[in-house]
Amino acid sequence: MKKQSILLIYCALTSVLFISCSHKTIKTEEKDLVKKFYLTSDTLKGTLTVDIEIEIPVAFADTTVLKSVRATLISNLLGDEYISQSNDSLVHLFSSELFTEYKENNEPLLNVKDSANNYSFNNEYDISGFSLLSDKKIYVYGIERYVDMGGAHGLETRNYYNFDLKTGKLIAEKDLFKPNYVSELSELIKKRIVEESKEIKDSKDTEPIISLEDTDFWTDSIKPNGNFYITDEGINYVFNPYEIAPYYMGQTEVTLPYNRLADILKPNSIIAYLVEKQIKQ
Repeated sequence: MKKQSILLIYCALTSVLFISCSHKTIKTEEKDLVKKFYLTSDTLKGTLTVDIEIEIPVAFADTTVLKSVRATLISNLLGDEYISQSNDSLVHLFSSELFTEYKENNEPLLNVKDSANNYSFNNEYDISGFSLLSDKKIYVYGIERYVDMGGAHGLETRNYYNFDLKTGKLIAEKDLFKPNYVSELSELIKKRIVEESKEIKDSKDTEPIISLEDTDFWTDSIKPNGNFYITDEGINYVFNPYEIAPYYMGQTEVTLPYNRLADILKPNSIIAYLVEKQIKQ
């Protein structure tokens, strides 16, 4: 009898611990690699520098959702072919494939006897994947990538992924905004570019934008692009080089507070709790 009572107590405690230890939001592990790969045995002939620092989802209460989130992120970080690979092998396999491509692309050029050839054999590939907003309902992840494979210049990009933790699916603009939102949201983005340039003026020695028409922004291209991340305060849009402006202007990030979006947000969307919280403050 005493043995049975102890067993029942043990089972009850185990159940409590299991429930309390279940992850109510995404848990991640960081996988890093920094390495130089040389084109030939002569280390002066050319180098591929790889710098990888990514968070990989490893635990969540709903394993189906976890699998969906992980697959989407691995696909966008490294490629579909890496989804089935173990977390511990990902960065090593990916960097090895980068090196293979680097050699295939550059070895034939080593024998080109052209004194005017300024082709660079020193290439660089940096990628960072990181968690942003993470709670019981939403998981937000960002990917920063810098690639220089010997062209006129490298290219830096930032892309964001917002997940509904009930389904494991990506949150799209249509899930957040009322129908026919594009025109009004486009105008708000343009206004915020001008407004934020004035805010930056207060902290940096730069001239504020008076009118987008007087800049090199491609105003007709400024519209929602699906590349946004959700925060406690609002929705931030990011435009990479060549999307809405020439390369030299770099990336453009636009902050849209919820109180400025109120007229076009769906009332009962997945971010309603964040909107309500921010507007009450």
